[in-house]
Amino acid sequence: MHRVCSRPMLARAALLVAMMVVAGGLAASRARLLMRLVRQGRPVERSSDLPVRLAREGTRVLGQRKLFQRFVPGLMHALIFWGFLVLLTTIVEVGGQVVDPSFELPLIGGTRWLGLVQDLFAGGVLVGIGLALWIRLVQRPERFVGSHHGDAYRILALIFLIIATLLLGRGARIALGLAPDWWWTPLSTAASALFEWMSPGLRRAAMWLLLWSHVALILGFLVYIGYSKHLHIATSAINVFFAQTKPLGYLTPLRVDVEAAAANDDVRFGAATLPDLTRKETLDLYACTECGRCQAACPAWNTGKPLSPKLLVMNLRDHLLAEGPSLLRARGRGETVEASPLVPEIVDEEVVWDCTTCGACMHECPVDIEHVDTIVDLRRNLVMAESRFPPEAGGMLRALESAGNPWGMPQAQRASWADGLDVRVIGDGDRAPEYLYWVGCAGSFDDRAKAISRAVALLLQRAQVSFAILGPRELCTGDPARRIGNEYLFQTLAERNVETLDQAGVTKVIANCPHCFNTLRNEYPDYGGRYEVVHHSQLLGRLIDEGRLVPSARVPARVTYHDPCYLGRHNDVYRDPREALSAVPGVELVEMPRHAERALCCGAGGSRMWMEERIGKRINAERMDEAASTGADAVGVACPYCLIMLDDGSKARGDGTDVVDIAQLVARSLGTVSP
Repeated sequence: MHRVCSRPMLARAALLVAMMVVAGGLAASRARLLMRLVRQGRPVERSSDLPVRLAREGTRVLGQRKLFQRFVPGLMHALIFWGFLVLLTTIVEVGGQVVDPSFELPLIGGTRWLGLVQDLFAGGVLVGIGLALWIRLVQRPERFVGSHHGDAYRILALIFLIIATLLLGRGARIALGLAPDWWWTPLSTAASALFEWMSPGLRRAAMWLLLWSHVALILGFLVYIGYSKHLHIATSAINVFFAQTKPLGYLTPLRVDVEAAAANDDVRFGAATLPDLTRKETLDLYACTECGRCQAACPAWNTGKPLSPKLLVMNLRDHLLAEGPSLLRARGRGETVEASPLVPEIVDEEVVWDCTTCGACMHECPVDIEHVDTIVDLRRNLVMAESRFPPEAGGMLRALESAGNPWGMPQAQRASWADGLDVRVIGDGDRAPEYLYWVGCAGSFDDRAKAISRAVALLLQRAQVSFAILGPRELCTGDPARRIGNEYLFQTLAERNVETLDQAGVTKVIANCPHCFNTLRNEYPDYGGRYEVVHHSQLLGRLIDEGRLVPSARVPARVTYHDPCYLGRHNDVYRDPREALSAVPGVELVEMPRHAERALCCGAGGSRMWMEERIGKRINAERMDEAASTGADAVGVACPYCLIMLDDGSKARGDGTDVVDIAQLVARSLGTVSP
């Protein structure tokens, strides 16, 4: 029997359609503007690795995996997010019920299991709102400093009203006999008691008011999110999909063609203005939830410096929404308009240089914002287009250009650390053995780091590993140049090193510097250099497991291990260094409060090794204070930069804490070096 549509039903249907058209039109208009703002950015390739991208949608978006890095905030967000996924069914139901109060979803509508699931998840949303208010009003974490608090409370109020009108509307329908009075819908059934005292006519009026209010709130929410900080509701899944699939330490290359640049006045290096940001960097601005996890993890912010990854993104987003539309209008009219320089008008110059590129912000970000890429693009413009950088960094860049290493030492002395060790140096035209030992600049020229190089070489010889070094033919990998923003210098060094390595037939590389390890392993493939690259901690662990190295002498020491950012967080190497340390008899391994993926940077990354810290507490001092809190008498490292920085921090503390590389500890136990 076909249901006959009455005039009131037709009128209600027409009103619903009109509301949907208005709200949909407003939302679509805003979405179109936001999309055009993204598309004015520089294109960037993010279409590869489709299975990985789809898997992340499941784990990071649907599963909320990164949010659960902090359990209580993660639970809060997950309850609200999962609740709204399930309550999409109620939105469809209410949309039908404002036309016909007896409407149910086809096939599954009116079933007990669906009613139970809907009520439970609606309750979960209310619990999530309660947790959010408790976190904001009672806990009041410092990470919310600078966030838009008013907007957050407005959104929470809107979500509460959406759930309240849903449950009350369902309760009114139960009171009218339009839905079963089941314990399977406990919240809705409980809400129905509020209408028991009303007459049938008043109950019906309340039902209509609540159902239409629910529809209006949903449609209003749809429009509002395009103008609020909760734009991430619509954009975070997209941002996660287009996030980098390569290791965290990888930077997208900016190919620099000097001849083309000289012939074209419009060529830009890095990001000077809004259109210079890549499309992913622009999309990042929409995805920010203002949760402040990045800010809480940032070593610069934690030591009193002005860099907050969250505020950087928020300021750029505000600027994009303020200036972006006028740039689009001018372009549409064929006019040339001068865009505002991002630095220093929007981003303070000190903020750009404070970054250690440690990646803590990106690791914590639940929506895969790539803060480091944006900061490096800002640096690229300052360095290559405007020649603006901290004065002390100029000496490092000049040394790289003239000497091939940031120390400015003669390349002829690059193998001096190996004097007396009988280490083979690969000459021009020679072929490499099984392994090339990439010593790095610190291990070649810094007196403290040379001890690491000698320990590694002695251990390799003890294990009878076939290896050699390049000596004077080894140039800096270019990591300091790339991270400070001189992409052209990095490109030059990378191309020369790849040519040298390929000529020598290198296939396997050992690196004791995580910065060299990351660059050779993750970034040189962009320049044709594809090698099997292993960090010395990984190889030492393997040699110990195979019995080729057997640490036997006791080295009595309480050691806390410091995870280098470019080894741990950037390349997920956490287990091997700890296993190598644990294999040394007498070593007691203790962990710092911030360790593994949440380890605090030593302060050297991002070319900060070559810049002064003039604001706030020194990062290496902060890290050594944390190491001292463990009661350890030695700090184990697996990076020459960390050794240098933390040794300086130890000397500043004056407590005699030893800072030693894991290779040195293993070598001591094997008797290859003096204790």
